[in-house]
Amino acid sequence: VNGLRAAGIPARMAGTPAWQNDPQKGNHNWVEVYRDGKWDFLEPGGDDDLDKDPCGRWFCNPSSNWGLTRVYAARLDKKQSDTCYPLSWERDNTDVPGEDRTQYYIDHCSCNEDRIEVKES
Repeated sequence: VNGLRAAGIPARMAGTPAWQNDPQKGNHNWVEVYRDGKWDFLEPGGDDDLDKDPCGRWFCNPSSNWGLTRVYAARLDKKQSDTCYPLSWERDNTDVPGEDRTQYYIDHCSCNEDRIEVKES
């Protein structure tokens, strides 16, 4: 994130504190980049780019169960945030402003014609 920002590219951290809403299944973070008026995501690594089909990323598949997996993005401004970015290592910490991005990832990672709805946790 800092490297992209240093190059003048708006970027932020996004991720899930618990796959399928189960902390035992682990967490994961990745990068979102702002372009063309919206936030898109990258999976850090040498072979990803913003034009890659989201369904080609390892976490965009039916096993991710996006109806249960919640996704958040960190924000810089608490005044424009109605939620926090959950820290998987410190679950009670609500100091990092965040944005719920779950519906975006459901829409982009379902990879089929059957769209699923967010299940409240």
